Amino acid sequence: MAEETNSPATELIDHCCKTMKENEEFLHRNANETYREVIDLINDAIDLIGFVIKREKSMEDYAKRSMIFFLYHILMSSSYAIYTDLLIGNLPACFMELRLMLESMAKCYLADLKYPKQSFFGEKLELLLKETKEKNGKKAGKREYDFLEEFDKKVKLDRKSIKLWSKLSKDWVHTKGVVDRIVGQISEKSTPPPWALVIPMNYAMADLDAINELGKRVSQFREILKVTIENCKQEFSSEKV
Repeated sequence: MAEETNSPATELIDHCCKTMKENEEFLHRNANETYREVIDLINDAIDLIGFVIKREKSMEDYAKRSMIFFLYHILMSSSYAIYTDLLIGNLPACFMELRLMLESMAKCYLADLKYPKQSFFGEKLELLLKETKEKNGKKAGKREYDFLEEFDKKVKLDRKSIKLWSKLSKDWVHTKGVVDRIVGQISEKSTPPPWALVIPMNYAMADLDAINELGKRVSQFREILKVTIENCKQEFSSEKV
């Protein structure tokens, strides 16, 4: 009988699993603080979902609250996505997911706060995204920066969300930031970052700066998340979130 061979797809899956295991071991040895922050973010999401499920009005909340939508469908899924991307070496995706969570949390919080009479969270978000501001004597649609700035003021975050969002955007989302990172690492360490070559890829010691930065940004987001949830409970005390 002819020896069976794995298909290219199966070989890629096997390679992904092997790389994830090796990267997990690397993170435990060299960047355990970042690994723990990412795991703790997942645990935050699980704890918050568990809290919501136990409420008597959980089904009503699901339809009405934009923040409940955020917890179920953005925080939960994206926190797991960050973990998965971290293990396969896809660091840029980790930072992009983190920015998505921050933007979504700000908008969902504002939608609940500003449009409490709407009975469906989708309508609240639609109204929020239609908001305009005066710019050079003309009305213009609000942008992410405007919502985050308002969010910071409402939650009394002292511009923490704006600062985090700006760093994520400048360094990991915009083309210039990504190019600068690749060129900088080649110049300083004579090797490009693994994520700039192929995914999945094993980490090397040269990647620790970026990995540790991710841990710092996740920690900052978790702090903002904690304060936001506390504010939700205060703002909507008549219908606890």
